[in-house]
Amino acid sequence: MCPERMSAGYAQRGSAIMVALFVIVIVGLLAAALGRLLLDSGEKVTVEVLGVRALMAAQSGVEQGLYQLYPNGVWQAATADANGKTGCDKVSSSLSFSSDGLRGCSAAIVCTSLSVTSGAVTSYRLASTGRCDGGGSLAASGDNNPDFTVSRTIQAEAFDGGEQ
Repeated sequence: MCPERMSAGYAQRGSAIMVALFVIVIVGLLAAALGRLLLDSGEKVTVEVLGVRALMAAQSGVEQGLYQLYPNGVWQAATADANGKTGCDKVSSSLSFSSDGLRGCSAAIVCTSLSVTSGAVTSYRLASTGRCDGGGSLAASGDNNPDFTVSRTIQAEAFDGGEQ
């Protein structure tokens, strides 16, 4: 064997290990980045689902308030109920949900009597804020993340249809 060939062979040894380590590090970094991307995507979907649930809770709150003012299609806001309440006093201030679709959600309802200048019209504004937290509403699906709460607000106005 020639000494020149031997020294050239020894100089190239170990370069395959360096290339292999480089490839392993790059693949590891790509895998970590992909994992983080999937985690972020999952959190965005969770927030979107909670947003829709909060919107449905707010919608339910407005519907409940309208029904309490206008039960069975008959305007009875000015008529006292069994407890002597009239107008906005009839409207519940909150709703809690226990069914699977809205578990962990609630609705806060605010009723305001509006002043109308024309005619004998009685008008009410209902504002409902639906709120769902990450801990309770998704607990059935295994995602128990109490780090955030999503809320949506809906407003509706109703009047008694008096002469204007």
